[in-house]
Amino acid sequence: MESPIRSSVIIVGAGISGVSAAKVLAKNGVEDILILEASDSIGGRIKKHTFGSVSVELGAGWIAGVGGKESNPVWELATQHGLRTCFSDYSNARYNIYDPSGRIFPSVMAADTYQKAVESAIQKLRSDQEDAYVSDAPQLSM
Repeated sequence: MESPIRSSVIIVGAGISGVSAAKVLAKNGVEDILILEASDSIGGRIKKHTFGSVSVELGAGWIAGVGGKESNPVWELATQHGLRTCFSDYSNARYNIYDPSGRIFPSVMAADTYQKAVESAIQKLRSDQEDAYVSDAPQLSM
């Protein structure tokens, strides 16, 4: 019979919070840490997937809770590392599109820009699929 694994600290979840907690504990001398994760990957909401040749972020697109009584540690990290950020206007969250200066486009222009971007991405994926199909097709020789 196998003996049970024993740890002085058990962290539930290998998302950014769980991994960060383990890092802080390890830096402070805790050596017997066990992180439990229910899924087959670490990172929590931080995920990406490749569709054709396009990499798409599937989660962690927003830093929630900015401007509250306590500072969000993810916001602090984004600021510390100079990541580009912009405020989300939830009154029209479907079409929040920002110019390079961080100003929000008017919703009518944003809706049109969004639609064009979606159509362009779909066309690119179709083109990539057609190219893959042609390159995988058996070649006939005469």
